[in-house]
Amino acid sequence: MEIILSKDELLNAIKVVEKITAQKSSQPVLSNILIETVSADRVKFCATDLNLSISHKVNAQVVSEGKITLGAKRLGEIVSRLDSKPVNISLNPETNVITISSGKAKFELIGINANEFPQVFTEEENEEDTKTFEINKNTLMKGVKQVVFSTAQHESASILSGVCFNIDSNTIEFVATDGNRLTRASKEINSKDDSAIFIVPSRTVQELIRISSIIDDDKVTIKLLRARIQFVFSGVVFQSKLINGTYPKYQQLIPTTNDKLVYINRQELIDVIERVCVMVNERTNIIKFTFNKNSLELSTDSPDAGSGKDFIDIDSNFDEIVIAFNYRYVLDSLKNMDTQKVKIEIATNLSATLFKPAVEANAADESYVCLIMPVQVR
Repeated sequence: MEIILSKDELLNAIKVVEKITAQKSSQPVLSNILIETVSADRVKFCATDLNLSISHKVNAQVVSEGKITLGAKRLGEIVSRLDSKPVNISLNPETNVITISSGKAKFELIGINANEFPQVFTEEENEEDTKTFEINKNTLMKGVKQVVFSTAQHESASILSGVCFNIDSNTIEFVATDGNRLTRASKEINSKDDSAIFIVPSRTVQELIRISSIIDDDKVTIKLLRARIQFVFSGVVFQSKLINGTYPKYQQLIPTTNDKLVYINRQELIDVIERVCVMVNERTNIIKFTFNKNSLELSTDSPDAGSGKDFIDIDSNFDEIVIAFNYRYVLDSLKNMDTQKVKIEIATNLSATLFKPAVEANAADESYVCLIMPVQVR
């Protein structure tokens, strides 16, 4: 094998796939990137940890065909330090030694035979149970970013550790919950009148966000396979196993009768919380919210450190209620809205409280809601 490609093209390909390699595995080849020629002017870069897999095809001059796997970390370090000149990669098939040369620089890397690399992509496009959906990339990214922070962080095998995708009637809902909070975002999608509900691991979603930030495409095709999902860009296929199980009936968990309403400036509330949380008890992260007719007092008390309080103006339709929240949950919610004002819907000091973008600020975000369970303070 011998290929020639630009340094920028090569480095970008490595950046797209390298995070999908296995960092600690009994199979050394899983720490490698597969480099394989696919045509006279295209080369494919692949990586997998057996749960996640990615394939990225890039333009290159293919002098001779072949394939090899190389350590992702070292390959990336070498290419990132090369001058901005064409890079020549050639393989000695008898020794599995790859020579990388650019300008006067020359490196030799010992690879692992490509035949040891697992076959992770199979042709399933013709399967009857395969469903395909198309969505704008920015719409997808906004939706998953608005909810992924609410997934359970310490239960990797649980359905609560994933984001639920619910596609129906040309709408996709993204939902995440860890049992203490629940976040939902809804976006338009071309579903071709198809419907589906599936759970994507939170790590997959985080990698999808990273990959999308590198790729310039406007559209993403979602392919729902038997037990896997593929996110297909131009030249890039990102694949993940799905989480098997039935997601909680989240629609029934979101209250519709919370009658105490508060309107508040989102950025001012963020600023006040970030000031007061300096004195929070780091074990509980609790801040007390005392709502009055026209003001909100935020206070915290740490037996070992002291106390703090601050105030902010609000508009509300009730006289007074005191609620305690884990302040991190509230901040996560507020920072994933892009509206000027926030609407808070309250029933009692111990029932689910809803944080929403105020409709008059940005009607497009009317469907976004974050449910947070208060904390009982003695």
